[in-house]
Amino acid sequence: MTRSKDIRNNQIISIVGATATGKTALALELATSLIDQKIFRQVHLLSADSRQVCKGLENLTGADLPTDFVASKGTNSSHPFFQNQSQNIFLHGVSIIEANQEWSAAHFQELFIEVKSQLNNQACLIVVGGTGFYQKQIATPAASLGVPQNQALRRKLETLSVVDLQSKLQLLAADKFATMNNSDRHNPRRLVRAIELASATQTAPAPTQTAKPNHPVFYLQIDKLERETKIKARVEQRFAAAYQEVARLLQQKTTSSLAATSTGFRELAQLIEGQIDQATCISLWQLAEIQYARRQDTWWQKQSNLIEIPDRSKLEFMLKCIEEQV
Repeated sequence: MTRSKDIRNNQIISIVGATATGKTALALELATSLIDQKIFRQVHLLSADSRQVCKGLENLTGADLPTDFVASKGTNSSHPFFQNQSQNIFLHGVSIIEANQEWSAAHFQELFIEVKSQLNNQACLIVVGGTGFYQKQIATPAASLGVPQNQALRRKLETLSVVDLQSKLQLLAADKFATMNNSDRHNPRRLVRAIELASATQTAPAPTQTAKPNHPVFYLQIDKLERETKIKARVEQRFAAAYQEVARLLQQKTTSSLAATSTGFRELAQLIEGQIDQATCISLWQLAEIQYARRQDTWWQKQSNLIEIPDRSKLEFMLKCIEEQV
């Protein structure tokens, strides 16, 4: 079937699910098959992970950079990306900002639009990652993305404790506070942004978006006990390198709130500062990852129109679904 010059919904694919389910490996396998079977000539992968954007935190955040990809910087790209050395497969959204920089859903949506604009009629974009709010911006960008940061307000708020931030948000937007989960209620960065939005006197329009996309969203799950075993093993494997990453950032004192809220950062910082021992650090980090995966489960189970990937023949199932739309 000959495609038009317009980017169709079947040229955008999402692979979603909780951490440690194998999304990235499956996305790379799918990209290779799409090219080998000549369904597409070029495939772009975009990471929808809110922490893996940070350089120098690849082990802490679990940003598994394929060994056969090399760093590149195209003339039409605002951020660096990685390219497969033997095939037309490109990886975006991983290790693209310094650890002292900020990143948000608005930045992600801008990157998505940028990568999408580079697609020709023989290219495909696979958005892979478990940060549900990021994936949602592809179809229905939140109006809050149009509200810019208020640096003056942020400087005032950064002096307040979590309890003070909670009280301020409750006064400004009690309904917003009521809908936040326990983790977000104790996350200073999330509280500050919520206060910032509630304090805005005029909300800027959301980024321009055409008709709501209807692209396939594949939902990957594995047995929860198997997932927890994988999470524990991954933490142990990444521990030594992640320790060095966090120690370096603490020494440089240039860590952003984004980097500091990466799962495992707090536990490693406590170890480095002598507050806990190594065994406790690993155990707490593993628990934090497991709890994060459970929260991701809760998010995705509330979403509709997901295509659940069967336990067997994952790749074959996805290829069949895609070919039916092409």
